[in-house]
Amino acid sequence: MIGKLNLKEIAQKVFLITGGTGFIGKALCNKLAEAGAEIFMLTRKPIASLNQIHYIKSLSELKNVKIDVVVNLAGETIAQRWSNKAKERILNSRLSITADLVEYIKSAEHKPSLFISGSAIGYYGNDKTKEFDENTKLSSNNCFAHRVCRLWEEEALKAQKFIQRIVLLRTSVVLEKDGGMLGKLLLSFRLGLGSIVGNGEQIISWIDREDLIRLIFFIIENKKISGPINACAPNPVNNKVFSLQLAKALHRPCFLKMPAFLFRLIFGQMADELILASQKVLPVKALSNGFKFLYSTIDKSFNKIFK
Repeated sequence: MIGKLNLKEIAQKVFLITGGTGFIGKALCNKLAEAGAEIFMLTRKPIASLNQIHYIKSLSELKNVKIDVVVNLAGETIAQRWSNKAKERILNSRLSITADLVEYIKSAEHKPSLFISGSAIGYYGNDKTKEFDENTKLSSNNCFAHRVCRLWEEEALKAQKFIQRIVLLRTSVVLEKDGGMLGKLLLSFRLGLGSIVGNGEQIISWIDREDLIRLIFFIIENKKISGPINACAPNPVNNKVFSLQLAKALHRPCFLKMPAFLFRLIFGQMADELILASQKVLPVKALSNGFKFLYSTIDKSFNKIFK
């Protein structure tokens, strides 16, 4: 069991994973392996071997393999200064591997039953007051994060002609201490130099990594789930609450305030769209389908992470 999810069905499946060496992918592969699933990981940099993981460098190596579930998490980190070259790398790294997977699904003799393709809540753009869920109708949006997510999802949906079910995993800020946003903040907070960003009012939608892995398992088991799904906890918080709760969990002060202009100076456009942006995103589809979050509030997540 993983947080009251039944793993018997998972253990009988064969998975193809991209992005399996990353912050989310590595944790997912470890849990799949623990459950007894067989995994084929497309990567150029194998990690410490687990018995159930077969490392492949090309999709052509799957010619005689029956894959049940494809999970696509590959893509260059978006958390960097967005120069024109960086934007090109960020977008192309997602579109190229997704296009390759669509072509693989098209040509596979035995079609996978499920294609989970990564996306992010950047799809919704930024708004200080609006709440977003999977049914939100969007007006025109020119921000880079939205464009990346929209094109990424559109590429994945090209597999609709060949496969029963496609799920677009719109991931929020993922919390765990060995990477992601939290990994970048820990040193300064542990030194007592943690700070509130800007006015601290910008909303952060987040999810504990354990709940994210559980949600992926839940999606695999629940065949009626398809289309976009928001991977975020039901209780987003503003940056001030996030920073103060993190400092509290680490038993450190949080007195500093970092002005917004410094982040704009260092990170440019990325600061406005990710660091200073406000996104209140709710997991309506997950909740309506019966998913139970183990870490529904930020204090529960931080207390677990730093127990």
